[in-house]
Amino acid sequence: LQMKKTIHIALGTAVSAALLLASTPALAAPRSLPAGEGLYAFGCDDGTEPAVGLVDVATGAVTEVVPGIVGQCFSGPAYNPVDGKIYVIDWTVGSDLAVFDLVAKTLTVIDAFDCDPYALAIDASGNAWVSDNDDGGDTLRPVNLETAQCGTSVGVLSGEDDFFGMAFSPNGTLYGANHETGDFGTISTSTGAFGPLRSAMAADDNVGLTFDSSGIAWIIDVDNNSEIFSADITDYAGTAERSGQLTFNGVDFFSEAIVVGPVTTPVLPDTGADAGAMGGIFASALALAAAGIALVVIRRRSAA
Repeated sequence: LQMKKTIHIALGTAVSAALLLASTPALAAPRSLPAGEGLYAFGCDDGTEPAVGLVDVATGAVTEVVPGIVGQCFSGPAYNPVDGKIYVIDWTVGSDLAVFDLVAKTLTVIDAFDCDPYALAIDASGNAWVSDNDDGGDTLRPVNLETAQCGTSVGVLSGEDDFFGMAFSPNGTLYGANHETGDFGTISTSTGAFGPLRSAMAADDNVGLTFDSSGIAWIIDVDNNSEIFSADITDYAGTAERSGQLTFNGVDFFSEAIVVGPVTTPVLPDTGADAGAMGGIFASALALAAAGIALVVIRRRSAA
């Protein structure tokens, strides 16, 4: 009798376990990037962190891309789909515009800005914009990528110096991230007006924003020491997924700047231009989808 009880209990337990497994949905795989795209992180540290790294979005691990450049601080990288290069704000010795050549794997300073940018965004046509803090609050200005000269302000983004994220989504809409409030919203390139969405992170968390070609936003959470999250920007709370904390060789990698760009050699569309002179862009399908990607990040430097 005791043996029968034991058998019945064991059988019942096995059946219950099988039913539980059958009724439990499979765990979703970590969110990944579209084929041919990678997440680049630019360092911001006085130590030995590399200037540019490629992020494993499944773990947060960073692989060095440009060897030999360390101890620098960058902000607001933006991919330019017209010439296939990443432009970034270099805060190492001031506020300079620099360019990262994805083919040559070189990082070169272009010139000093004549404004005080926190954010950089580039649209599908190669037009660039910055969030400028020169006027005691963030204003939206066009910027020349060849000279780093800022144009006339089109309007005020925020009355405070807290507007630390801008990026164009694949459909051509410019989005922004307000670090002080945690809000995400749309930005008008005609007036600079910021229209908050019903989508936000905790205040003082978001310091970066970039989009992949599928429209998913990738964000740095600086409050948790450079953690990477991805989400539908219109519903952050309902769709956010954590990729992990940025690390390099097993040590925390501090970054305030990430951007999605191609991991394969960019291919320039046939426009009649010299491909060697102009560089490249995503393979054509990605180029059409990737309207322009930008990230802007909070400045990590001492107050004047």
